[in-house]
Amino acid sequence: MSLLPLPSAAQAPGSYRFRSSLGQHLLVVQHSQIYDLPEQKTDADISLDHALSQMLARTLDNEVSLDALSLPTVQSLSLNVSSSCNLGCSYCYASQGNFEGKQSKGMDWEQARSSIDRLLAAANPQAPLTLGFIGGEPFVNRALIHQCVHYSAELAQQRQLDLRYSVTTNGTLLRPEDHELLRQHRFAVTVSIDGGSVVQNRQRPMLNGKRDSFAAVIEHCQPLLDQPGMCKLAARATANSLSLDLAQQFDAIAALGFQDIGFSPLRSGSALALQEQDWPVYEQAMISLASSELQRALQGQQIRLSNFATALKQLHVGASSPYPCGAGGGYFSVASDGDWYACHRAIGNHDYKLGDRHTLDAPKRLQFLQERHVHAQTDCHTCWARYLCSGGCHQEKASRSQASCDYIRQWLTFCLQSYCELSQARPDYFTHCLPSSRASKPA
Repeated sequence: MSLLPLPSAAQAPGSYRFRSSLGQHLLVVQHSQIYDLPEQKTDADISLDHALSQMLARTLDNEVSLDALSLPTVQSLSLNVSSSCNLGCSYCYASQGNFEGKQSKGMDWEQARSSIDRLLAAANPQAPLTLGFIGGEPFVNRALIHQCVHYSAELAQQRQLDLRYSVTTNGTLLRPEDHELLRQHRFAVTVSIDGGSVVQNRQRPMLNGKRDSFAAVIEHCQPLLDQPGMCKLAARATANSLSLDLAQQFDAIAALGFQDIGFSPLRSGSALALQEQDWPVYEQAMISLASSELQRALQGQQIRLSNFATALKQLHVGASSPYPCGAGGGYFSVASDGDWYACHRAIGNHDYKLGDRHTLDAPKRLQFLQERHVHAQTDCHTCWARYLCSGGCHQEKASRSQASCDYIRQWLTFCLQSYCELSQARPDYFTHCLPSSRASKPA
């Protein structure tokens, strides 16, 4: 369903000139195209940047206009299968899964089956689908996860659908039967772990206090790390104002065997959230860590820092979007009572509730997407990074600040520089990771 366009502001920059070790480059903001440039010598070159960006920013036939608003089919669904957790993370956005009392019980089979049926019936059969599990700790309700996977896999096979799975878990409750389930299906398994034993046990303590969570993660995740089968494992660490030694945390997690490690800065909801003075520290830590990973890539090895690897892949394919995620568009999260929310972090939030177990509220869904389009974010109008950042997480909009936005721009500048250098030194890195698409080309 196509809707009225939401044009970009007149003052929005169309290009961004940056320098790498190879020389000058131009990012055409629309559709993230990168061009090599001769050295800038006169003010006339700035006018040339503008003229080039206008000429090159045309939306091609195979590209979706960044002004467009649409209500796409739902291709990804996460089920809040659990309303409790065995850890007591102080910064948990879900209050251990009960969302401050708004989700008091776990999901039952009736609600889960109804949601799965809707996803498989309404989705575009030509595109991949994802069924996710979240909580709380999802494996508190492991029987339901197993039931959902077996049921949906059989239906998808009958209908010839490309169905994949995801789960976000703290990893401390995994059993051998869970390992087998994850190995036998195309699961993206995200393990929440913040670092070595000191950081992990401080930030993610066990509720019962009988043992440390770091040891439990090792015990219950190691069999899957050793034999992943069809699943892909990733580690995700939360960085807060007390844990900004990212290199130490990264090395501790990598030592366990994780080859896909990402960091999420804590922006709100806790006294440990990053403050204005913390963002430059976080920026330097991220760039330092990514610089080390860039050297690995130049030597033919894999980039393990997922924040960096993902940014490089997005630049390679010319990724750009008016939204930071699929919330309310192609993605929804179902609460244990069957209500549909635009985001799994917003269970119980009326503004994010866009439907129930029977139907989606199309007018409210449209309003939700209009209000969160990057063109509707006035403080994004003058930012060259607006289609790469896309305004940032909807949930964290209120905590957006000058310092956090400066971090995004500096980080993306580093990623642009790295992309140009890596694409020249090791073009096979991108052909190995992704099919060839837009790449750096002379203007």
